[in-house]
Parts: sequence; structure tokens; C-alpha cells
Amino acid sequence: MRAGCTAPWSDLIVSSADNRTSICCMFLGKASDTFDSGNRVRPLRELWHAPELQAVRRLQSGGEPTPGCAACVHSIEAPPSRREPYFDFSSQGRLSERQQANLDLARQEAAAGSLTPESLPLRYLLYFGWFCNLSCIICNQLPNRDQMPATLPDDLFEQWRDHFAAAIMIDCIGGEPFTIPPAIAFMRKFVADSDLAGVRLRITSNGTLLHKHLDWLRRKERISFNISIDSIGDGYEHVRAGGKWAQVRDNLLAACEIARAERPEWTVSTNALLTRSGVPFLPEFARFHVESGIPTFFQALKPDRGNEEVLYREDILSFPHLLDDLPDWENCFKQAIAIFETSGQPEAAKGLRDYFDRIRRTRAEPRRNLDPFGRLLGAAEGVDGILGLVVGSVGKEKDAGIRTSPPVVEGGMAGFTSADPDFGLGLRLNFRGGVPNGGIVGIRLSWPATLPPDIRRCHAIFYDFPPFLLLSWTEYRRGDERVVDMVICDTTAARTDVSMVLTMMNARINTRNALPHRLEVWTTDD
Repeated sequence: MRAGCTAPWSDLIVSSADNRTSICCMFLGKASDTFDSGNRVRPLRELWHAPELQAVRRLQSGGEPTPGCAACVHSIEAPPSRREPYFDFSSQGRLSERQQANLDLARQEAAAGSLTPESLPLRYLLYFGWFCNLSCIICNQLPNRDQMPATLPDDLFEQWRDHFAAAIMIDCIGGEPFTIPPAIAFMRKFVADSDLAGVRLRITSNGTLLHKHLDWLRRKERISFNISIDSIGDGYEHVRAGGKWAQVRDNLLAACEIARAERPEWTVSTNALLTRSGVPFLPEFARFHVESGIPTFFQALKPDRGNEEVLYREDILSFPHLLDDLPDWENCFKQAIAIFETSGQPEAAKGLRDYFDRIRRTRAEPRRNLDPFGRLLGAAEGVDGILGLVVGSVGKEKDAGIRTSPPVVEGGMAGFTSADPDFGLGLRLNFRGGVPNGGIVGIRLSWPATLPPDIRRCHAIFYDFPPFLLLSWTEYRRGDERVVDMVICDTTAARTDVSMVLTMMNARINTRNALPHRLEVWTTDD
């Protein structure tokens, strides 16, 4: 049997807001429903043996393929030279007899490729809901928070308590768990249960409210605090809108002090999404962590419906041109890497260096340094011109209860209104004989700079699909217009007729979304 990722035998991700249970937060395929038809959390064995989870186990055992894992370095689909292990069954510290037995059985069943394992999950990641006290600009949950109010119930503790005793770790996540009453109630029960003393409680939090809960948390022997901060100081307060760095800093240091003085099995760590806004603060970020002895790690931004345009402005891994107006960006990376390397945090240094090298490689690609806005190839203008490009819609507008109006014209502009956050209209552009000049094309979309307060500019999105790749997305004001420039590459530079589709997505539900009043197609100046 070929061996792939071990997540399907070690982890269970139970999410309430999007009614989704899977084996990994990076999994993009079909997942099982968390709730049954009566809005109750389904029994653990039913979720653990769901057909959707079995399909992933079959894939990672070298069997029948299923979508959702292909882009992951842990998957069996990754080249052996790039594949990374996911879970280490052999090194989990001091365990109870039941924990050890469950770990041993999970190891055996992973090796055998069992589709319906008798072992129980070793790690539970419980997403209690998406409520939060911050509005972080890069949060992939934020756009849909109001439409997804469901939470896991606190009596999940009683329902699954016996199962938890065989686990190594339970991770409570939000949103922000300390703003979700069922999450707080669940954690209080967990902390107070002496039979679960050996099971680690991991809390993924923004850290802003931790000071209000440390007194009762300190009764738990094993806690790991995973605090998402993304930057520090002014950088933190820009990215994590509504948060105060001084309070988060004090909370981190207070938890570290309890760990040193009372709870040697507590751990405190942070994580940071790599953003353009955070780059100038990287050296200061590194100094804080080495001086406080808090380990950290870096992550790539995660796209989701509603936050695409934020990523276009902040995701320096996918769009490294965003660093063009930060002349000292390379020095910021180098300083931070050196601080981590010389102060005992080699993993943070390696993670940051890997991202730094990736950015430099991407920026050096010749296609990234072409200006396609040299010669106008054609344009569609006005209501008739734009609506003439519409070829269909995406979303769930046909589902019961979803209301969507067709594109209508008001005030001389075309637009749509939908209760479906995933609704959008596709604009198709046809290129006879292929995309010119090596496959690089510039798309310019224009709206009036000022719209009435009850109208939003629709989100202008290009979803990558072979053979097309979005190289850059830039928004700016020009006179009385708001302009979005996209640079798109046909990676095959095919010489045959080809089409690409831009998607004008819903910016706010039940609000009129204005389509652009002009679309231009450009190429390099010969």
C-alpha cells in the first residue's frame, strides 16, 4: 500500500458555521455535514466514518482519487521530493493507558489504510462559531460571519466526553472562542474534569480577552495557547482592526509567566499570516518573540468567497508586485530572519526564509515584469457593451429561499441584487488566435468613483483556472473613475482561439451591485 497523509486517521475538524466536518483545515473537497436534519451535532462515529472521510482515506492509502487534497504538500499526490509528513505517531509525550492504546491503534489502522477505523480521533479541532470581537482585514471568515451564525453547543462536552478521554488534544477555535458562550462553557467543563487531565486543551485565539479567563484556566495542567497576531505594534492594530497591541502583549507575557512559575506543561505560541502590511514590522516582530521566548510561525493567506480583493491587496506570495512601493522590504525580511536564526528560533527563521526565497523567485519571472497596458486591443462600454459580455452566473441562486434579480439597468448602470453571497456574473472575453504577445493581457475595469450609498461596486474577481493565471490586481482612482487593473497570463500561450472569464461577484447581499461601465483589453506596446 502506498502511504500518503495521515490526517484522515489522526484529526477531525468539526465546524459549525459552515456545517462542515472534515479531516484537515486545508482540505478543499466535499465534506460531511456537522449537523443532522434536527440541527443536532451528529454522533462522533457517524462523522468519523462518513463517506466523505472514507474517500480521503482511500485516496491517501493509494486508492481511488477524490478532489480536495491535490494542492497540499502532505498529500500522496505531492511529488515525493516535496512531500512533508503530517502527524508523528511516535512522539506524543506522556500519555494515559487509554491514550496510548488509541494512538497505537490509529498508527496500525493508518498503515493498513482502514476506511472505517476503530480508533478514535487523536486531535479534535472544534470550530465553535465565527463570532469575533475583531474585524481583521485579512480574515477569511469575516465576509460571511453575519450569514453563518450557527455554533457548536456546549453540551457537546457531555455527548463526546468519553471519546475525548482517548484523545491527545482538543483545540477550541472560533471566530474568537472567548466571545462565544458555548465555547467558554465547554472549556470550563473540560478544565474542571479530572478524568481529562491528561488531554491537552489547545486554544486558538486572538488573545485580546485572555486576561479575563486566566484564573480558571490555570487549573488545567496541559494547555497550549495558539495566539494569532500577524504583526505587532502599529502593524498589529492595522491588520487586526479593533485590537490593541498593548493588551495582547500583556496577555501573552502573563500566560508565559504562569507557564514558568506554575504550569510547566503550558505552551504559548503565536502565528502570523504573511501580509504586505506586516512586512515593515518583521524585524520588530522577531525581536519581540526572541526576547519573550515565545515561538512563532508564518502562514500564507487563505482565499475564501468575499475576501478575494483583500488578498489582491495583501497577499505578497501570490502577488509580489505589492512590494514595489516598499523599497526596504528585502532588508526587513533579512533582519527578521537573522534575529530568529541567532536567537534560538530556527523554525521561524526557516519558514520566513522559505517565503522570502519564494517571493524573490516569483518576482524574477519575466512575465511578472511586463507592462501589458501599452496598446488598447478593444473595449466594451456602457450598459449594452457590458451586458453583451455576460455569459452566465455562479452561486446558489437556484436554491430554495435565495432571491436574485437578473441584471437590470438603473441610473444608466447595469447591476444585480442577490441574497446569495456566492452569486456572481461571468464576463467572457474571446481571443481569436490566442492571447497576443506571449499570452500576457491587461484588463481594465472602470466604475464611477462615487456611487450612491445604497449601491456597491461588485467585487471584480479572476479565479485562476488552467491555463490562465492572475499575475496582479491593482485598484486606484483616476479622475472621476475607480479603476481595477488585472494582468492575466495564458501559461500555454496557445495559438488557437481561447476564452477567459472574469467574475463580477456579490459585494454585499441584498444590496445593488454595480457592474463596471467600461471594460478595456490591453496588450504590450510592440
